[in-house]
Amino acid sequence: MTRLLSLLALLLAAGALTVAGCGGDEDSGDAGTPTAEQGGADTGAGGGSQGGGAVKIDMKNIEYVPKQATAKVGQKIEWTNGDSVAHTVTAKSGAKFDSDTLDPGANFSFTPTTAGTINYFCEIHPNQTGTITVTQ
Repeated sequence: MTRLLSLLALLLAAGALTVAGCGGDEDSGDAGTPTAEQGGADTGAGGGSQGGGAVKIDMKNIEYVPKQATAKVGQKIEWTNGDSVAHTVTAKSGAKFDSDTLDPGANFSFTPTTAGTINYFCEIHPNQTGTITVTQ
C-alpha cells in the first residue's frame, strides 16, 4: 500500500510539472527580418537600447528577461535560451517572426524595420510573454 501511494504521489508531481506555464492566444502583425542562430551567444545585460548594439533578452525560469525592452528601427534584438527547457520566440502582434523550437543554449535574432510595439510569446509556454517597443 505504501509503495502504491508513493507511486501515485510521484505521478501527480510529474503531471503538475508538465502543466506549468500553459495557456494564451495568438494574433498577427508585420515588421522586420528574423534570423535564427544556434550556439553559445553572449547573453549580455538584457533590455533596452544598448548604444546601437544588439538588445539582449534571455529566457530563464520560463520567462523572458527582461519582459519589456526597447529597440530602435534597424537594431538587432537577440534572444538566448538560458533555460533548461526548449522555448520559442513567436510574434503575437506588431511583427511577423517565429524562431521555431530553441533548445537550451540556442539563440534567435530579429531586426525590426518599423516603429511600434511588438508583443511576443513562447508557443510551448504561452503564458511566457514579452513586449518590445521599437522607436525611430
